[in-house]
Amino acid sequence: MAYPQTGSNLSGTISTGLSTQIVVKVDNKPVGAIQSLTINQKRNIQRVKEVGLDGILELVPNQPAEYDITVDRIVFDKIRMTEAFQRGFINIKSQLVPFDIDIIDNTAGGDGIVHTLKRCWFSAYSPKYTANDFIISQSATILCEDIGTTLGTSDKFVAQGGIKPGYSTGGSSREQDADIGKRRGSMDELGIYKITDAAFRE
Repeated sequence: MAYPQTGSNLSGTISTGLSTQIVVKVDNKPVGAIQSLTINQKRNIQRVKEVGLDGILELVPNQPAEYDITVDRIVFDKIRMTEAFQRGFINIKSQLVPFDIDIIDNTAGGDGIVHTLKRCWFSAYSPKYTANDFIISQSATILCEDIGTTLGTSDKFVAQGGIKPGYSTGGSSREQDADIGKRRGSMDELGIYKITDAAFRE
């Protein structure tokens, strides 16, 4: 049943997302011994102002979205961080070709939800050696050109909710296309000024 106040599903099964259901792959090979992995997404938004207005006129994206990953991993089976990501080097200055990362969430079963980070480069690599912890851990920051999220290996759209009444993109599928990785973004939509959200503009 759904809890009346929040709409959360209350059942006899586990509905909470678990890290035990996450698999990270590069070149279709799992990356093991990861302690934590964070996907960071950033989009700069410009506050547009005008003389004679005591407030913000409008918020407008003024730069492309940016993506990076921060990873913490222990050295396991003599494999260093860069080697674990299927790279044949230790130091990041050696990287010549970018790589893709697939983060697979199998919580819902089936083919899972796949987040694909495309054309990635190591931008920071920090091996750490400490006397009070014998386990060698390493961290890295990886920059990526683009991200897409799909159901399994298909190009099916993942999001199931969040679209409110009165919201219209004028028949465009740019949001969905950008979300699954078919487009780099949605702000180049023709006729973007005609796309309105009646509820937002009230």
